[in-house]
Amino acid sequence: MDKTALTTGYTFEFEDGGTCQMSLSFIRLKRLAGKNRSLYERHQKVMVNGGKDELDTLTVLYAAYICANMDNDDLMTEDEFIERCGSDRVAVNEALAALTNPKKRQASADLSN
Repeated sequence: MDKTALTTGYTFEFEDGGTCQMSLSFIRLKRLAGKNRSLYERHQKVMVNGGKDELDTLTVLYAAYICANMDNDDLMTEDEFIERCGSDRVAVNEALAALTNPKKRQASADLSN
């Protein structure tokens, strides 16, 4: 995976203890728009207009999962992804916050001299 993939990356832990990488970096979103326009448009609708229900949050997380892993051959379907998320709303909301409002990078001590 290229270094730009996880600029705004997150490691998500599923309810079953497994993990996956997620990313909403702009370059990955651009690639998503070219590879899966329907998912990209659903993601954008939620991000621009806000979610209408809880499943909209999972749409954003699924898009982030696809963005981070689009070069892999064995990707989960959206239903498989939602099933693995289970019902841990705290974990889902923490992931959404980390991906959509990442903390600003701290200046390196080396750069401040």
